[in-house]
Amino acid sequence: MTVQLTTERIADRKAWTLILTVVLFTLLPYLFGAWLALGRKYFWINHNIDDNCVYLAWIKQAQEGHFFFENRFTTDPQPRLSTNLFFWAIGTIARYTHLPVLLLFHLARMALGVVWLWMLWLFYKRLLPEGARLPALWLACVSAGLGWLFWRNAGINAPIDVWQVEAFTFLSLYLNPLFVVGTLLMTACLYDLWRAVQDGEWRYAVRAGIWALLLGNIHSYDVVQVAGAWLVFLLVTAIMERRFDRRRWLMTLTAGLIGLPTVVYQYWLYRIDPIFRHRADVPTSAPPLWHVLAGYAPLLLLAMVAVFILWRERRHREEPFLFLLCWAMVGIGLQYLPRIFGAIGIHLPMNFERKMVMGAHLPLCALAGWGLWLLVRHLPARRAVLVTALVIALTTPSNVRWLIRDGHNLIRNMANTGMHRAYMEPEEWEAIQWLAQNTRPEEAVLTFPSFGVFIPPFAGNRVYAGHWGETPQFAERLRETLRFLDARRSDAERYDLIGRARVAYIAAFTPEMQGLFGVPLRDFVRQPLPGTEVVFQNRLVVILKVVSLPQAVSP
Repeated sequence: MTVQLTTERIADRKAWTLILTVVLFTLLPYLFGAWLALGRKYFWINHNIDDNCVYLAWIKQAQEGHFFFENRFTTDPQPRLSTNLFFWAIGTIARYTHLPVLLLFHLARMALGVVWLWMLWLFYKRLLPEGARLPALWLACVSAGLGWLFWRNAGINAPIDVWQVEAFTFLSLYLNPLFVVGTLLMTACLYDLWRAVQDGEWRYAVRAGIWALLLGNIHSYDVVQVAGAWLVFLLVTAIMERRFDRRRWLMTLTAGLIGLPTVVYQYWLYRIDPIFRHRADVPTSAPPLWHVLAGYAPLLLLAMVAVFILWRERRHREEPFLFLLCWAMVGIGLQYLPRIFGAIGIHLPMNFERKMVMGAHLPLCALAGWGLWLLVRHLPARRAVLVTALVIALTTPSNVRWLIRDGHNLIRNMANTGMHRAYMEPEEWEAIQWLAQNTRPEEAVLTFPSFGVFIPPFAGNRVYAGHWGETPQFAERLRETLRFLDARRSDAERYDLIGRARVAYIAAFTPEMQGLFGVPLRDFVRQPLPGTEVVFQNRLVVILKVVSLPQAVSP
């Protein structure tokens, strides 16, 4: 017993060392970005700047004292009915501590990353043989697929480890605190469900329900994978054992009923709030299956080894194996369910198809770690460690290539969106600070989206067009804004847009910024727009206040 406890403590220390090292490593690319700033404004965001600005806009509203949030990337009328407890908590802490929001943003990412990986380690300890646990955790922390072979054609027409952050643990840890807390809650919920049915204790079922309740609010569509994986596991075990375990199903029902209110609320919000419904209905189609398989290829190969050997050894009926297999298959296959039902004429309101793969990496890594251990278990200890380390290293090139790409983008002042820059000039940041200090959130701003995306999170105002998914009719509003700034357009067009946009301010740009727009920019200082007055100007940005409009176009 003493030897076993000592071995377990050593394994725990190794797990802690790995977890802390990986999480701290994710800070290095941001420090590199800060080092390159050279006096420019750096937002500590290296990927998907626009989506992170949405999260920061919610934090901004919580910092103002709101519990319910509005979509500030549009000026359309809307109820203030949605909330996100995770970002509300960050904003509330910022409100009372006065700590910088971006500091809290990354502290939450890293601290919850440590909690998530430790929870995953505890889960692996219950599911896997002793020798498979650390390889599985290593794979969860660092592995990806074959995307690095297709990097020249990087984009959504390549394996998912080139572009889909939420599909991989390392990328989620590095880039997105929402994915971290979402997958943490998924892991905690399934961990407690597992403990409930294995230990027969109801308190774990109740706790799993609480995690599901939080998950339904914070990252709602992840509930679908948790529920699907667990229900498939219960059905498979019931069929294989040819018996109905009433206690297990009652525990599952208990957890489900506790977690149900937030899911129901999100669905009600979807039904009554057109702006919220527009966001939810933005299609994110599932990629071709081979993109997913290539993105997970090394893990799938090792998982197939585990399946083959366990089947050959007649251990395939063991519940940990069945659970991991069910979870992995549901995690990968769920995104194709709307398409399958659509083929027979049934519409499922799940346009967020590809997002449902989040979490599938975890059971795949467990099975892969199991398979890797089964391959090397009969080798001498040193050789087994060497082979294991080599195999794990061969799963990392896509993540390494991702970091190189981000570094290259920072050097070139580019963002992966193709529309935003990694750094903002001091004059642009000065204009946003002026809005924050001299205007109210309800006073909306008309400006170009690549600048406007920063206004809701850092100034607090609504904008007419700011985000491709949050702003209804974004493509049309992008064109309208560009026409507004174009010196060749008539003032009648401008007045018409101001009236429809319901804005109080206009943030325009001096001719020095023309290279970023591709059209000749109107100089609103030398060519004043009647009905507006200049309230702020510097070398790059001019802010106009709408004082009056021709009666025909007044909102």
